Amino acid sequence: MNIKRLLGETIIYGIGAILPRVITFLLNPLYINYIDKQAFAIFTSLYAWIAFINIMLTFGFETSYFRYASEDGMHKKVFNTSFWFVTALATVFLLAILLFNYPLATLMDYASNPEYLCWFAWIAFFDAVCTIPFAYLRFHNKPVMYSAIRVSSILIQTVLVIALFRFVPVDFAKSIGLKQQVSYPFFSNLIASISTFVMLLPIILKVKLGFDKVLFRKMLSYSYPVMLAGLAFMVNENFDKIIQYYMIDKGDAGAYGGAYKLAVLMTLFVTAYRMGIEPFLFKQMKNADAKNTYAKLTEYFTLFASVVALGIIANISWLKRLFITDSSYWTAIDIVPIIVIANLFFGIYYNLSTWYKVTDRTKIGTAISWFGAGLTILLHLLFLQKYGFMVSAWVTLAVYATMTAISYVLGQKMYPIPYKTKKIGGFLAILIAFSLMIVNVFEMNFWLSNALLIVYMVMVAYVERDLIHKLLNKSKKAVK
Repeated sequence: MNIKRLLGETIIYGIGAILPRVITFLLNPLYINYIDKQAFAIFTSLYAWIAFINIMLTFGFETSYFRYASEDGMHKKVFNTSFWFVTALATVFLLAILLFNYPLATLMDYASNPEYLCWFAWIAFFDAVCTIPFAYLRFHNKPVMYSAIRVSSILIQTVLVIALFRFVPVDFAKSIGLKQQVSYPFFSNLIASISTFVMLLPIILKVKLGFDKVLFRKMLSYSYPVMLAGLAFMVNENFDKIIQYYMIDKGDAGAYGGAYKLAVLMTLFVTAYRMGIEPFLFKQMKNADAKNTYAKLTEYFTLFASVVALGIIANISWLKRLFITDSSYWTAIDIVPIIVIANLFFGIYYNLSTWYKVTDRTKIGTAISWFGAGLTILLHLLFLQKYGFMVSAWVTLAVYATMTAISYVLGQKMYPIPYKTKKIGGFLAILIAFSLMIVNVFEMNFWLSNALLIVYMVMVAYVERDLIHKLLNKSKKAVK
């Protein structure tokens, strides 16, 4: 195996996966500046819905494709079968939305803008159809083409949405069917999705009119648990944005969605870590020292990620002015510290999930995810309407912390790993205490908050001084 080549390809794939999310995050100030809170609730709700739909339309067949395409002589059958299944499922969905657009729009409280559902149906259709061609590029080690298409797509969307907001007259936009400014991101996304499909045509044209029924049944059996796990993750991640649209004031729901975007900084960090570390975890599983390696990774991640989390919390006072340009959204700014810490717990949960992945007990992982999803749904239905959007933030934290605890307890029984729980727990407790001080005592004062951040960083650096010393020595040797 060429490790250098593998690392290079991983970095390129990471660019294709992370850069579009970073660009999307950087567009948030533009959206918030032009879209009022009530309309932003529509924006947040529809994108939460499409996250669920994408999981259902792909049905876990991307993972199934990788599983069966690697078998000798099976690639063409797997490619054709998986592509036609996903395309057929996406087509049925698209036709259903187009045929029943108005009653669905009325049922979902989008009666004044039924075209939004049509646009999102087309977006979901093209995104689903492109899933297997993208998997084809990854399978055939074409990271440059993969990332080039991903990045080109988001750049097309970005240029178009900026042009609509900043340069295209509102009257002209209305004349082409864009009645509200909240529709600009939707329309731009649709054009970008179509562009992605066009760029992938050289791969799509390789598909033949073949469908192996026996293979399909095997792939379906393998993929549906993947889909169920994905749905559970989406419930934990997006149910709050959907249910708020129907249970609380639209302005409050929009403010929550806008403020939530600031916490995406932590999500990006966790996502980048997951992409980089996942292949490494599986490569270590057969090593004699694997458990110690997993324990160290979890420790290092927790301490470093906690510094990132506190860094975001300590700087909310100016980050909100930079990324949430409409001060009316600041009514929901108190959710940011809670969501940031919740995402930290999700990152820890991901590290702890190693035990069921390397022991092939993924069904237990799915069960934990669905336990969390059920808790998310139940707590929102019980408390959201009465107590408002802060419930969503606390539920997110409670669910991820609970999933982390369950995974730890079960993992220590089935695949004991020598985690330094006292050290990790101690620093998490300090992080939470410092975060409470920043919010409730310092009231997010920039200087006092960052002074506390420096104290925390010094504490982490002192505890991990041996690791830092080793890294510095390695960097010096590398320079020489």
